[in-house]
Amino acid sequence: MSRTYDLVVVGAGTGGCLAAKTAAKNGLNVCLIESKSGEKVGLKACGEAVGRHHFDNIGLAYPTGSELCWELEGVEVFSPDFKTSFRIAGLGAKAFMIDRVEFGRRLVKEALDAGVEFMDKTTVLKPIIENNYVVAVKVKSNFSSGVLKGRIFIDASGVSAILRRNAPEALGFEKTVDSGDLEIAYREIRVLDDEIHDKTFGSIYLSQEYAPGGYFWLFPKGSNLVNIGLGVQFSRANMSVKNYFTRFIRDKLPWLNKAKILDGRGAFVPTRRPLDNMVSNGLIVIGDAACQVNPIHGGGIGPSMTAGKIAGETAVKALEKGDLSYKGLWSYNVTYMRGYGAKQASLDVFRVFLQNISDDELNYGMSRKLIAEEDVLKVSLYGEVKLSITDKTLRFLRSVGKLNFVLKLKRVAELMKTVKLHYQSFPENPEEFSKWLEKTKALVEEYKMTVGMETFNN
Repeated sequence: MSRTYDLVVVGAGTGGCLAAKTAAKNGLNVCLIESKSGEKVGLKACGEAVGRHHFDNIGLAYPTGSELCWELEGVEVFSPDFKTSFRIAGLGAKAFMIDRVEFGRRLVKEALDAGVEFMDKTTVLKPIIENNYVVAVKVKSNFSSGVLKGRIFIDASGVSAILRRNAPEALGFEKTVDSGDLEIAYREIRVLDDEIHDKTFGSIYLSQEYAPGGYFWLFPKGSNLVNIGLGVQFSRANMSVKNYFTRFIRDKLPWLNKAKILDGRGAFVPTRRPLDNMVSNGLIVIGDAACQVNPIHGGGIGPSMTAGKIAGETAVKALEKGDLSYKGLWSYNVTYMRGYGAKQASLDVFRVFLQNISDDELNYGMSRKLIAEEDVLKVSLYGEVKLSITDKTLRFLRSVGKLNFVLKLKRVAELMKTVKLHYQSFPENPEEFSKWLEKTKALVEEYKMTVGMETFNN
């Protein structure tokens, strides 16, 4: 096994398939490598909800037929004490509940139809580096092993990030992810005896006690079929994530215990701002490998497809110019960071805030609607927080000893705006990246110091 391609994509998930298809449609000779069989590329722990707007943004046909299970009008977010909930609806909240395996098969087929060579049941062992460039990957299948050569490589291998972790050195390129930026999740597909009460809205339950640094979700996949799961910040977990999951259902949603379990599986999810630099010499990193999931809810399908399309287009342009260095691939960083990445970076500020407040503070903030219900959707869509705090409200908060908490929230809103603007000015010239990166690190340190305490003093 020894072949040479224009582009080698490692991982046939949603991002990898979009990258491979995009590049092949533009004339590149592309190889797509996947460790699973082609029939099971989408089999993974996943909430399976994808916002409709992601399909619109990248021009991908909506899921239909067997790949579409259900459609959601929005989501309802519950406070830890279950006394307050925010019902989030509107165009930006509409989502498809997909069959992850069927959707995966469709994306693989579209890649094949575009001329991609697909190698399933093939594991990438490591990249081969020459002169500080990725020039090949060592692979192994059930039948043979060998080397696949390429001119450009895309790491779409998920949280394992087999190429990123062993990549050539490049300016500001991160090979590892801090454990505090990882969530460990467990999800099950269950069939209920009766129909779901509210079939068109997903539910998210916040609780530091039951899901420290994360949340529990319930998404309808049909009239009596649900995708339920729980995520916990890995660095805070003091028991198995399945135990957290079981305990929450037992204490909070006991009616789910009667449901039949069809499938259960766990996964790690990176929840932070995107990697500061997602390219090295001959390498582009996308999806979970690039920490591109939404830092608040952990959704990764939409951003990975967005990144895949941009990465495929970047590979085409780099080969046309004959510059395969990180500088030649830099436009991928610019396009992603100034767009979707800017929102994700601002949401990372809010993520750290939410992970470091108590259930009492969550209950208080939601009950007082410090962020108006109609503005909650804007937080997720645009990475911006608008506070509903008047002078009268501030006087009241001071009288009940909650002023410090609200001032923290106010500072979070300001920092979110600052971080978003900073990412929207991501440098087009790599020579200016060091200065940008220095400010990025200062901002991250500031928001972690501002909100990253175990509890706030009221």
